[in-house]
Amino acid sequence: MTAVGASGLDELGRILHAAGVSCSAPAAHGLLSGCLVADPSLSGARLEQVLGERHPPPGHDDAVLRRTVEALRLQVLRALNDTDLGFAPLLPDDSEDLEFRTRTLGQWVDGFLGGLGQTPRLGGLKPSPEAAEILRDFAEIARIEAEPEANEDNEQALAELNEYVRVGVMLLADELAPAQPRSPIPLQ
Repeated sequence: MTAVGASGLDELGRILHAAGVSCSAPAAHGLLSGCLVADPSLSGARLEQVLGERHPPPGHDDAVLRRTVEALRLQVLRALNDTDLGFAPLLPDDSEDLEFRTRTLGQWVDGFLGGLGQTPRLGGLKPSPEAAEILRDFAEIARIEAEPEANEDNEQALAELNEYVRVGVMLLADELAPAQPRSPIPLQ
């Protein structure tokens, strides 16, 4: 999964909103990613529940949300297990303004921490000191505030944070991965 334009985030946001899910698209992707890092065997149905209390309009068909969550589940699992290290948070691309991109990074990381924190890890694995440091850094990133000025230094700082989050998630996934998963990870 790579950075997307606002339209990809908007599409996911519309699906979530139509299903009565209150969290933002970046937060939802982060939440599902955190859950899958903690337990890659989680089902799509369980991940739907993790999105929280829903208030769909009368007559809403849950099939769209179900397919979307399942597609995200498979994409995240494939990306986390990609030998080319292809995982990336679902974030807007550089065509969006700095403030929006900064805010969505904070939402994504906040969602990730929530998903990781609420999902029991297989085998009760505890993070190493290095992983604990990444998690502390993520807690700081979740509270990030956009700099008022979009300049080259701020753009570079955000790019470095995005990369730190991307690599940090992959390191956490590798460290917390169960020695023997309960179910095979779909790689196709």
